[in-house]
Amino acid sequence: MKKFSAILILALCSVPAGAQIINAASCAESDVHNAFAAVTSSTTQLNIPACTSAANWTGNETLTVINSNFTLAGAGSQSIVGGNDQTVLEDSTLNANPLITVVVPNNGFFRWVGITVEEGSGQTGGNIKFNGVVSINGQTNSIRVDHSHFNTSTSGASMLQFQGAAGGVTDHNIFDGTEGGTSNAVRAYNWGTFNSDGLGVGDQSWAAVTGFGSANFMFIENNVFNGGAADDCTKGGRFVMRYNTFNAFAPAPVVQTHPTGGGERERGCRAQEDYRNTFNIQPSNYVNSCIWGSSGAMLIWDNTTNSSSAGGGTGCRNFIELLAMRQNNSTYPQSPTPAGWGYAGSSSGLSGDQSAWDGNPTSASGYPDLDQPARGIGQLLVNDFNNVLNNSTGTIAWPNQALEPIYEWEDVYSPVPSNPSVFLANQGVTGTFTNNVDYYLWTSASSSNQSGNNFAFTGTVGVGDGPLASRPTSCTKGVAYWATDQGNWNSSGVGGQGQLYVCTATGSPGTWALFYTPYTYPHPLVTGGGPTINPPAVFIGTPVAKGSTPTILQ
Repeated sequence: MKKFSAILILALCSVPAGAQIINAASCAESDVHNAFAAVTSSTTQLNIPACTSAANWTGNETLTVINSNFTLAGAGSQSIVGGNDQTVLEDSTLNANPLITVVVPNNGFFRWVGITVEEGSGQTGGNIKFNGVVSINGQTNSIRVDHSHFNTSTSGASMLQFQGAAGGVTDHNIFDGTEGGTSNAVRAYNWGTFNSDGLGVGDQSWAAVTGFGSANFMFIENNVFNGGAADDCTKGGRFVMRYNTFNAFAPAPVVQTHPTGGGERERGCRAQEDYRNTFNIQPSNYVNSCIWGSSGAMLIWDNTTNSSSAGGGTGCRNFIELLAMRQNNSTYPQSPTPAGWGYAGSSSGLSGDQSAWDGNPTSASGYPDLDQPARGIGQLLVNDFNNVLNNSTGTIAWPNQALEPIYEWEDVYSPVPSNPSVFLANQGVTGTFTNNVDYYLWTSASSSNQSGNNFAFTGTVGVGDGPLASRPTSCTKGVAYWATDQGNWNSSGVGGQGQLYVCTATGSPGTWALFYTPYTYPHPLVTGGGPTINPPAVFIGTPVAKGSTPTILQ
């Protein structure tokens, strides 16, 4: 394996007068390698020239950047989504490792722009790159991947993977996955080593505040996804999916997560926000779900789906599908503790059910299950199997995870003609997910509302919307209200503003508190084009201390 080491020591917020730009002689792997060998301490950008006849790469390349400001740029247009395929690198490696791995320094800025990466010969069988054709690993919120094109439409390989404690923005790209396959476009495995998590499985992410509306996510915005699944998320990952277009084919869910128990010791996806996306289900396709949630906290709002009668019914079978996947072995078999997480509850009849990692092991569902949808901050877990422990109790014990309800509002869902479809599918043993406890759905008399709450919002159930002055005075704890005339986070001029308020105490009047303001859109790295001054620190939020119990956040 070749390794590129760029030792760059520039100051974070300034570029010295002697800053260097290096131009590779061609797109050939050897020329790019030589260009990296020429990097000095003042280098801030390396350009790979145009090569529309793909450059065939056969080696796995690792770029370790020790710098606070580095850009790897192809010749692709920075005004066209996908970059228009001007610098094309072809992956012809005969192994399953990423073609290019980039390691970004702590609190550094890294930009990947204007590069097309596509699969070449040999990407079959054991050579398929399920960990991403490109993998970026860092401890920073200042990563930008933009105006690039990733194509694995034949092999089904994953395209772009984030590891470590990585945040920033992935914008204006095209991701071509398999039609009828399950390839992942963007893998948010991006908080595994948060807060110096030695195992790299996301334990510290689950012991820290969720931080909806903060910079502590990978923002995936203004991209086009063709086929496969738009993402995957595990290792305590956190992502925001916004303003994207999904051209989706059956059967893969479009937006999805991975659960605890779905990958050995790895913890599931920690949190997600999904808003103002367009789901274009392609003709004659009956997709399992638009948003498939198996782990963590979620905010889902103002997305649009399509449907038609083509092919016996085209569209999303479920707009939202919630799953508690450790309740049976239909997808992921579990090993009994201490060698594994065991099965949740007593309903499976399998060896290893009634796991002490869950809140009520002897109930049918185990509710609340470890890391299930609508659960958030909890006590820290430590060590690997066979020695995993709750750090507060020193035993295998439920980590007292806070209830963090799923809130949904203003989504426009089109039921599928001639095929059964529902707005929200509750795929757990009875008692796993309860309406107006674990999830709250949009409540309005709008003709576009398919949530099942087709009546005026009174503050007693669901999520209301409208001007702040129209918010009911009375409310029931847990319900929410989207105030459409509040906030100034959206500078795009499209879609309007809004802030979410949650009722924190039942009464007449009740107590409303501001809960969520979306993070700045477009992302500051998009509007600034480069590193922000004083970029947001990754380590925001206080993990749960040993011996303490998290509080309910609502």
